[in-house]
Amino acid sequence: MPRGGGSHRRGVGLMTRKVVVAAVTAVFLPTVLLAGCTSSSPMGAPSESTEPSASPTSTVVVESVDIAETFREIAHASCDKANAEGVVESGWDGDLTQKAILVPDSEAYQDYSAVFVGENGVLALIWESDSFASCNASNAYSLAEEAGQEVDFGLTFNEADGTYQTTLDQGPDQEAPFVATYVVSNGLIVQQHIDADWGETTIEITYGMPSEENIAFLRTAVDAFLAEN
Repeated sequence: MPRGGGSHRRGVGLMTRKVVVAAVTAVFLPTVLLAGCTSSSPMGAPSESTEPSASPTSTVVVESVDIAETFREIAHASCDKANAEGVVESGWDGDLTQKAILVPDSEAYQDYSAVFVGENGVLALIWESDSFASCNASNAYSLAEEAGQEVDFGLTFNEADGTYQTTLDQGPDQEAPFVATYVVSNGLIVQQHIDADWGETTIEITYGMPSEENIAFLRTAVDAFLAEN
């Protein structure tokens, strides 16, 4: 399985993230680890807070070389699996029906591979794999490596429950840092709990080819977008 470099970061649509997806009636461009958040996206203020299933305790180890390399491997393995097999990430705003869906390139519809299903079934195409909890840490590593730099997101490891946590200071406009806690199982990220100035949410990650129902969401969103562009 490849490690590092730009091979993990994947565009999942024909256009760039600068394109406004008005044709699909909503805009969704969350970059969970690398960008700010607005209430119009899944990264917006949750309707209700969702507690993580594995809450960190007081036993936290500050980042070490071994911990950083282990998490780097986990991050890349998770994104590789999501890209190769597909993934469904649900639980935005505490609602399991709100989800991000990614299919492998081989199953892309009209060259589009990802869609977000929002509140009341509103659909929007996703343009980059860093919108996915399974890929945002991997993509952060890859972008830094391409630039010849090291990722600095305050990585810590909780020995008590085996979770990894990253902390990103998003600048003076943010009232609190963006904290992501990753639950890992069998070497893969299976849950991401987000705590930011807009609130909290927990994303459940399921690897494997999405169901026909979820693929239908992608096709509907693509058809609507192409009909108006």
